[in-house]
Amino acid sequence: MIRSAGIEDAAPIGRIKVRSWTSAYAEFMPASLLGALDPDQEAADWAAYVTAIPDGHRLWVADVDGAVVGFCRTGPAVDDPDLGPHAGEVYGLYVDPDHVGAGLGRLLFGHAVADLRARGHRPAYVYAYQPNVGAIRFYQRAGFALDGTTRLDDEIGVVELRLVDGR
Repeated sequence: MIRSAGIEDAAPIGRIKVRSWTSAYAEFMPASLLGALDPDQEAADWAAYVTAIPDGHRLWVADVDGAVVGFCRTGPAVDDPDLGPHAGEVYGLYVDPDHVGAGLGRLLFGHAVADLRARGHRPAYVYAYQPNVGAIRFYQRAGFALDGTTRLDDEIGVVELRLVDGR
């Protein structure tokens, strides 16, 4: 089931972020950064976010049998004016590594993009770390295409590639 996140989801979201990052990014993110991730601090950060969610943002969770196993955050474009005034961004999509491959990411991403469209955000776009070829293929299968735009994640020194909804 896909639903809007509440304050009660902050702890599982924090755990999922830490587990997802350490699983998916171990080959290209600094071990010191991944090792410093703290699920309790992440939970506190997500609780603060949910409590004062910015206007136009959405935080969706996927749950299975009452347990949160994935989340997706979206909102208006901020740093990509070349896409026009109505663009919307998928800021992040994460599924617990134990549930990857079950189709939950596809459902969660599809729901989040449909919500962006329903709120008038066109085009929708997402950034993926260049070395994360699995994520890039995932977004391409969802109808998004690389458009040649890149940005550098200064915190970790990894290039991100922009994928834009082709529909």
